[in-house]
Amino acid sequence: MSLLPFSSTKDVEPLNRIVGQERAMEAIRLGAQIRSQGYNIYASGVTGTGRLTTIRTILDDLRTDRPELYDFVYVHNFKTTEAPVLLRFSAGEGRVFARMIDDAVAVVKRRIPQLFEEEQFQAERKLIIQRYQSLEQKLLKEFDAKIRPTGFVVGHVQEEDGSVHTEVFPVIDGKPFQLEELDELARKGEFPAEQLEQIRVAHEKHRDELSDISRRSMRIMIDFRKELSEHDQGAVGVLLKTVFDDIRLSFPRDRVAEFLNGVTTHILEHLDDIVRLFQAKQAAPTDENIEEQLRSIFRLYSVNLILDNYDAKVAPVIIETAPTYTSVFGTIEKRIDARGFAISDFSHLRAGSMLRADGGYLILNATDVLSDPQLWPALKRVMLYNRLEMQSSDGQFQLNTIKPEWIKVNVKIILLGDPAIYLALWQADEDFHKMFKIHAEFASETRRSPEMISHYCGFFAKLVREEDLLHCDKSGAAALIEWAVAYTESQDKITLQFSYVADLLREASFYARGTGARLIRRNHVLHAIEQRWHRANQADERFREQITKGTLLIDTAGERVGQINGLTVYSTGIVDFGKPARITATVSAGNAGIINIEREVNLSGAIHNKGVLILNGLLRSLFSRAQPMSFTASIAFEQSYGGVDGDSASTAEVIALLSAISNIAIRQDLAITGSISQKGDIQPVGGINEKITGFFEVCRDRGLSGTQGVLIPHQNVGDLMLRDDIVEAVKKRLFNVWPIVRLEDAIELMMGMPAGRIQSDGSFPPNTVYAKTQSNLDVLHEASRQSR
Repeated sequence: MSLLPFSSTKDVEPLNRIVGQERAMEAIRLGAQIRSQGYNIYASGVTGTGRLTTIRTILDDLRTDRPELYDFVYVHNFKTTEAPVLLRFSAGEGRVFARMIDDAVAVVKRRIPQLFEEEQFQAERKLIIQRYQSLEQKLLKEFDAKIRPTGFVVGHVQEEDGSVHTEVFPVIDGKPFQLEELDELARKGEFPAEQLEQIRVAHEKHRDELSDISRRSMRIMIDFRKELSEHDQGAVGVLLKTVFDDIRLSFPRDRVAEFLNGVTTHILEHLDDIVRLFQAKQAAPTDENIEEQLRSIFRLYSVNLILDNYDAKVAPVIIETAPTYTSVFGTIEKRIDARGFAISDFSHLRAGSMLRADGGYLILNATDVLSDPQLWPALKRVMLYNRLEMQSSDGQFQLNTIKPEWIKVNVKIILLGDPAIYLALWQADEDFHKMFKIHAEFASETRRSPEMISHYCGFFAKLVREEDLLHCDKSGAAALIEWAVAYTESQDKITLQFSYVADLLREASFYARGTGARLIRRNHVLHAIEQRWHRANQADERFREQITKGTLLIDTAGERVGQINGLTVYSTGIVDFGKPARITATVSAGNAGIINIEREVNLSGAIHNKGVLILNGLLRSLFSRAQPMSFTASIAFEQSYGGVDGDSASTAEVIALLSAISNIAIRQDLAITGSISQKGDIQPVGGINEKITGFFEVCRDRGLSGTQGVLIPHQNVGDLMLRDDIVEAVKKRLFNVWPIVRLEDAIELMMGMPAGRIQSDGSFPPNTVYAKTQSNLDVLHEASRQSR
């Protein structure tokens, strides 16, 4: 409390910077400022350490100057339709270019119909038409004048379908006849057959001459259409040049010029179709089919601005909270044509967060990326080659497939993930070290110091102001800090998982407001902790109920051979709780050594297996100096139906073995936790407070005797942050906590007899645990030898 020089956090300056993560911050700054390839950042750490907040804070400081950003535009490729062309502009130019193209195309759509209706334009076309009509008529007149002296004239015949074609007619008595009519007269005897035959021969000759004239007329027609088209294209070409010149001058680049040339050529080549559709639209303004045909043509002249940095002032920072292949790398959308097929073109390209982050930073969660089988390989390609290739996510029923030109991107990737994922990727992916040269490791805890306590108070003040919570008085702030220390399981540390402490502050504020308090006090924080425990302790209550009923067998009084109370920890998320576990050992003659029953049924983890193997080494170091040990023993966690891991029960297991071999009983009013070495040294373990609490609660429920207690590694004394009721019980000698340094310390407390120290002749003093153990081992060895 003396470290809190204020009456409430209202008097404290809010904390406006990141604290406790200096090493990680240095790494992030380094990676963020080196733009060379491969200097992407992997930020590892546990949840709640403020990785994202820290990264955003640092990037906000580093991206104040406008970087070199670009706009990206895709346009139609008039040479290769399936390969849209990429145009890159400086930031802001893309929008200007797109607007100028839209305006230019709008002018073209308006001016082409107007141009074809202008008097001068129509007069020029009329002159061309008249000239070619005159040439055609002249050919027919000259031919007509040539054949009239032979008794023939040129005329026209209209067919039933309404079409008209030129024909040669014989003239009889000043009247033109068709050959069919003369044939009919000849059959009736009204016209001489000899004369008809002469006329027929002459007619065939003139028809051949007429065919020649038709061919000449066709060439005239071709020339006519060509000249008329050249006239129209020339006029429209002037219009297009005028319209597009401003764009050419504004963007004097080869690719822009090539695109504008493509647009010009396409319009001129399809001018007849465009004019016909405009004329049809004037005749039928509401015809949607005509409108769609016009849209499909003019769509080719538009631009697809897929990245617009017009308003960008700083480097982009994109946080992808739910990454998919499409959301990160973009996609090619589709539209369904009249036949039901999906088709795509340049206008269907859509950018993803990778492109939007060009010139800046893209933040992703490693678990999310690795969960999608498409994401990681695609992300690797971008990081290794700086190439972004947009692809369709689904090509089913796709009529056409487009492959847009790839984009060169400059994106800094920041992955947030677990340290284990970092190590796994480092070992499994040979390219990982090339892509993530910066590893920012976020600490989960730091040294408890007056400075850090002051920072915590500033953090409380900041959160209260931001979220309109109640301020803390001195006792409330102290209770929150105590919880932050206790969460680390060490009196010398304090957690850097600020989000968990923030949650406790929010809950305490809620309960304080419910009582009408104006400040959060210690009792409000303790109530929030109790309610948090109450919400999550169903499993704990179930265990305690089973122990009370005798369903789960735990003794807290008496003695028994080969049976000991170990201590375990269960987790329900933010809340952990401890419970005693009965560990038993049996021994007989044989040569199987120590059998780990959990391992035999695949319920033992690797660390627990290691702990049991260490017991073999420890027993050999104590009792196998003169002769080998020969026995069969088994160790089991009774009534344990889930997995067992960790080595914190190894001290309990070796004492249970010594008891089973020596036939000396173990006190059941004690429980023990601690790892052990092959030399008999007791080693620290985790969850010490939860373990003590778990056994204390069982003893309290049955009645505290004053002899009950827990043996813990001496190194864990500095980690004790026990509840007030446990501390009070220890003070009143109703419950005990003993620190132990060596195995011998635990043996004397739990078995009520000295362990015994080896003497110069290799034996142990009589009436000691080790002496009885050695004696019984000798008996077991002899029995095992004889049974072979």
